[in-house]
Formats: sequence, C-alpha cells, structure tokens
Amino acid sequence: MLTKAQIQDVAALEDKRARDRHGLYVVEGDKLVREALALALPVETVFADKEWIASLPEAARASAQIVAVSPAELRRLSAQATPNQALAVLKKSYHVLDWAAIERSLVLALEAIQDPGNLGSLLRVAAWFGIDDVVLSSQGADPFSPKVVQASMGALFHVRTHALEVLDFLREVRRRGVAVYAAALGGESVYGARLEPRGVILLGNESGGLSAGALELASMRLVIPPWRTSGPGRDSLNVAMAGAIVCSEFRRRGGRGDGTGQGPRVP
Repeated sequence: MLTKAQIQDVAALEDKRARDRHGLYVVEGDKLVREALALALPVETVFADKEWIASLPEAARASAQIVAVSPAELRRLSAQATPNQALAVLKKSYHVLDWAAIERSLVLALEAIQDPGNLGSLLRVAAWFGIDDVVLSSQGADPFSPKVVQASMGALFHVRTHALEVLDFLREVRRRGVAVYAAALGGESVYGARLEPRGVILLGNESGGLSAGALELASMRLVIPPWRTSGPGRDSLNVAMAGAIVCSEFRRRGGRGDGTGQGPRVP
C-alpha cells in the first residue's frame, strides 16, 4: 500500500531544491526504468503495477526496492499527464571532471540553455555522437528535472554532466591548450573550418546566444550557413538542431578541416 509520505516524497522531487537537498530524481516510463535497472544505476525505489513487475527479469527485481501500486496510485505519483506503468527514484550521479580526458576528447559546453526540451535533446546529441562530457552552467535547466530526463530519452544515463561556471571552465581549457569552438553569428562556416578531433563545442542561450565573456574565450567562431538568404524559415536554427549539425560535422571529418589535421592555433 502506497503511503501518503511516499507520495509526498516523490512529488517533492519535481522541485530542484528538493532534488538537490536529497540527491534524488525521478525517471518515468517502461523504457527508462528498465534501462536504469539494466545499467545497474543507483535506483532507490521502483513504483509499478503488478503486471509490469512480473515482466521484469529476476535479477532486475532483486536490484532495487520495488513497490506494487495501482494505476490510480501511479497517477498520484506521476508528473505526466498520462502516467506509464513504472516510475523510479534514482540517486543523482555526480562526476568529477577528468582533465586528462577533457584534453584528448570532444566536449560539449552549454551556457544557460534554459528550455528543458532543448537540454534533453542536446544530451541525446552528445550520447549519439560519443561525447562523454557535457558541461552545464548554473543559469541553465537542471539535467535532473523531470522534463529534461524525459526529453533525454535515456541519454542522461550515458553522458557525464558537470554543473560548473562555464567561463571558469573555458579559461582552464584554454590554459591547457584546448581549442574552444563557439557556435555564433559572424563565424567561419563549419563546413570549411579546420577542426580538431578534440576540443570544446560551445553553445549559448536560446534567445541571447553566448555571453561576451564566453565569446572572448573562443579559439574560433563557427556558423552554420543557411541555404536560402531570405524568406520564411531564415531567422535561426533551434539550438539543439544547431548542436547536432556541428557535432555531426566534427565526427564526419574526424576533426580534419582542410586535410592537414591542424586546428586553430591556441595562444
């Protein structure tokens, strides 16, 4: 029997302050809960209907506390308009920044991405293109919010997110000789730029773009040139779409822009 305290505890996790205080977050849906269990993530409790619980492998049923609930009780727990068969409470994963890995890898840095759907989509982009580390500014959406978790479609489980002051992070990567590629107007075409297989891809806020401080720390500015120069649809690209295109171009060319394999000179 689901208790009132359990309902209140799960409902409280819709608020970022509660998630931060308890170090917990909520995952909803058959696919995401099964994936969390299969990956042996730190699952605290699973709330699910009896039929769904019976369909779990025995090892999964033994890996976490599982509470059988009715459809009506699931609706009380869920933040979604149409609840699924299962909901899980997980411990938040905190990752220490590995500077040795940062120096030899492609990294995604996001400055003040505020829309949960965009952040979730960008986590999917990172996972798809094998980008293991995503740096997030404190001014942006919380990667553990229910909307971001749903929009990430499980990608949150496969990337390391780091909540940092982005400008401090950029200063340090530049000090270490790592290139910072800022997606910004007035930049060089991403299709002709000389790109390295390592570096930081920097994306900015949906409406305001990158801050002046972030742009000052960029080694190179990149732009996705439009195919049409006027008319409807010419205004701008969604930040998640832009991020996918830029990441795809880096991976497509393996970091080589003009065949030399040399990226921008980093002072």
